[in-house]
Amino acid sequence: MKAVLFWLVILLLTFNACVKKETETFITGRFPDSRNSTLNLVSIDNYFPDLGTNNIIASTKTDSIGNFTFKIKQIQSGFFQILKNKYPAFRYDIFVEAGDSIYIEQSSWNEDPYLSISGKGSEKLKYLTEDYKIFPKGKAFNEKLNSKEFEKALSFKIFIDSIQNIRIKTLNSNTTISGKLKAIFKNDIYAESAELLFYHLERRNYIMKGSFDYYYPDTSYYSFLNNLNFDNSFCHSTAIKKMAPDYLNAKARIAFKKEDETRYWEENLSWKFNYVSNQPKSIWTDLLALSTIYDYSFGLMQDDFFDKLKAFSNKMERLFYSKSYQQVFKNNVSEYFILSPGMPAPDFALPDSEGNIIRLSDFKGKIVYIDFWGTWCYPCIQEIPEAIKLQKKYKNKPVVFLYVALEYNEKNIARWKNFIAGKDKRFAEFLDHKAFPGIHLVAEKQFQNENIKPYKINFAPTYVLIDQDGNIVSARAE
Repeated sequence: MKAVLFWLVILLLTFNACVKKETETFITGRFPDSRNSTLNLVSIDNYFPDLGTNNIIASTKTDSIGNFTFKIKQIQSGFFQILKNKYPAFRYDIFVEAGDSIYIEQSSWNEDPYLSISGKGSEKLKYLTEDYKIFPKGKAFNEKLNSKEFEKALSFKIFIDSIQNIRIKTLNSNTTISGKLKAIFKNDIYAESAELLFYHLERRNYIMKGSFDYYYPDTSYYSFLNNLNFDNSFCHSTAIKKMAPDYLNAKARIAFKKEDETRYWEENLSWKFNYVSNQPKSIWTDLLALSTIYDYSFGLMQDDFFDKLKAFSNKMERLFYSKSYQQVFKNNVSEYFILSPGMPAPDFALPDSEGNIIRLSDFKGKIVYIDFWGTWCYPCIQEIPEAIKLQKKYKNKPVVFLYVALEYNEKNIARWKNFIAGKDKRFAEFLDHKAFPGIHLVAEKQFQNENIKPYKINFAPTYVLIDQDGNIVSARAE
């Protein structure tokens, strides 16, 4: 009897081991641009590009050359994205099924483009390696898109259309993927083309003549919209989500076409709130609502921003189609409400030029005027004479002038130290050939520095005013 029980236990353990082995899923690979980083695996239905998500399926650390391994015990078949911070680390969404063991290797941004996919379950993704040769999404390709090569907007459209046509033809000729996957990949191609065509209108005048005004093309330019079907089956991939804010910007730009540029910047967010809240309830409306978050950092400059945001949030309570997207929206909106006037200013700790760590809370009891700037930012440097005048005006008042330089790496930080000491010959005139007065701190990795992230800084100069109790007066002061 004991022998029978023994063999039953052995059989049970063997069966469990087999089940575990069959259901474990592996995604491994190498991303050279993500060395010594944390990568997160997320379902594409639970996040929006560049916005935070709490629905992380698995996390892993890369090594010094970018190798990584995700090991997932249970996973539902579907599309996933690999994120570094909040940003896609891989240039495609990947379709994964339980039991897959997929290896992915993609080139660095600065290298000649290559993409390799292998392992169990990789057959359904082999098409991506073919597509990547046509549309590499690398540095050289990006430089071409931002060059003066395309004299006319329609010539740029013809170029994008030609790539799109080759991609569609290559996809249609592929015999290794299912019809359902083909339909999804085809939608991605249309969405990526649309994103590039929308984005070109934002950048065209700057590329061609150095001006920041929007380019309004001939109506024939918008023929690519005929390929876009905004139903719920279409609106899931990263490509479509990345296109959503460009679509909404284009809609707003057309609405303000006959208005002054200043009026556009003052009123476009209100227009977007109104437009989105009047759309029928759908996944596409969810994506448009989420895309408005990209504008909130600029919205903070308006006195009535928080009133408008609260009203929009209340309307969207009943308009979100997806509970997951609604949660992403709520989480991100709450991060802006902590910057409301009267709220405690988020504390931070940053080094000064000597390496001493200074905290914002060290100055409680005094008014603090924070200037987020950078030595790479010429408009910031132009403001320095006025900044010095302001310091002199409040010299005998309980006011601290705190300058936080957004510098990327050690080389940039060394330049910053030289600059604030008044030793940078190029800009010494702005400092009257003297050291830059005030308290100076540096935020390495610029806008991605974890210490300053609560302030939602994405342009410089940005000014923040804090009262003597350590509460925010204005998150975007004049």
